[in-house]
Amino acid sequence: MISVDSAQRSSYFSSPVDTGESSLIKRAPDANLAQQQSQRFYRPELDTLRFFAFFAVFIFHIVPNDAFFYQSHHFLFPAIVPIVCAVAGAGAYGVDLFFALSAFLITTLLIREEAVRGTIDTSAFYVRRILRIWPLYFFFIAVAALVPFWDRTQHLGWPFIVGYLLLSGNWIYIFLGLPHSIAGPLWSVSIEEQFYLVWPLALRRLPRCRLVFVVIGLLLLANVVRAWLVCSHVLGAAIEYNTVARIDPIALGILVAYFLGSEAPALSLFRRAVLVIASLALWCLVASRTSLNAQTEVAPIMGTLIGRPLVALGAAGLLVAAIGAPSAGARAITYPWLTYLGRISYGLYVYHAAGLLLAGHLFHTNSVKAFGAFALTGFVLTVCFSAVSYRWLETPFLKLKERFAVVRSRPTSGSLNKLNEVLTIMGAGPFSPMRFNNFQSSGSFSRETI
Repeated sequence: MISVDSAQRSSYFSSPVDTGESSLIKRAPDANLAQQQSQRFYRPELDTLRFFAFFAVFIFHIVPNDAFFYQSHHFLFPAIVPIVCAVAGAGAYGVDLFFALSAFLITTLLIREEAVRGTIDTSAFYVRRILRIWPLYFFFIAVAALVPFWDRTQHLGWPFIVGYLLLSGNWIYIFLGLPHSIAGPLWSVSIEEQFYLVWPLALRRLPRCRLVFVVIGLLLLANVVRAWLVCSHVLGAAIEYNTVARIDPIALGILVAYFLGSEAPALSLFRRAVLVIASLALWCLVASRTSLNAQTEVAPIMGTLIGRPLVALGAAGLLVAAIGAPSAGARAITYPWLTYLGRISYGLYVYHAAGLLLAGHLFHTNSVKAFGAFALTGFVLTVCFSAVSYRWLETPFLKLKERFAVVRSRPTSGSLNKLNEVLTIMGAGPFSPMRFNNFQSSGSFSRETI
């Protein structure tokens, strides 16, 4: 079990709901303030972790992980090519980090809601998820459906659109393959929505003492399903996009929420750094020794059976290392611009394929300089799309979402004021509250998409 340092408890969680130890809690000057504190859960470092998860996926999509690419262009020393390929391949596991982080946050918020109100309001939960996910999700589906009229290389058939609308796009990928479309990354949103649909109902009826056994059951189920699939010699896509086969990081995120709750693990900055390095090294090891991302090839038996659990373990390690890291001395990860990028990370993930597509039309050559310009332009366009979307499309629904919140999970007004100052200096104006295609030597993109 991970120990928790009460002395290092973050100031974000000063309430009896957080700790159960009223002697360590500063008394609020009035009952209303105490109630507000008990109904708030926000850790800015987790926003930064969200951005890291997106950026890992972005790296996976733009940095070739094929050694032949570097051999043919002669711009890297042969000795470091395997390292670059491993890092690029490991970027795909940013999706697993998204899964673990979502499971941790949702479970923590629901448990706190139950502590505050005595029950979990599943109807209000579904409304909050709808207001957070659906506006951007369905808007982008419409955009992706229209893009083929402008770019004939894009194809998004009706089966995929129907799959997205039914929040089951990942299952369509298993049976029909990948669409050559900027909507490709939406498969992971489908998996998260399926988790959101089931988990509140289960958690509402589940005694807390049995939560660990449920997590163990989920992990066993995922491994049994993967073993059955690889023994059936299925393609990698049948595992990559299978909700049950990809449930490991979600289960571990739930487990972290169960053991930590609102607390921070009692880890020094050095131990957190070691945990981060070990987790990333684990990802790189799996990426270099397995073929988990080869969706059109037969799924490797040992790579799948061992690699998937290790990737989930690495995601959980990064999550544990991040929780409470500012109190341990890593204050840099709560810089306002980082937390802002984390808050728009949903848009970054959704829009990045569109940003790369547009950047690809601007830079057609295969030179190293053109590739750098392509990558940088794609990232800048993605940030711009996401910032505009967050301000004008998502924020109105987020304000409405707050009406249904029991435990507040957005930053306080003080945090937003600091962010406004940073964005104004950057010229962005005040703030009002996944893998697309690998760049190949031919200058085109592969069809494998996260």
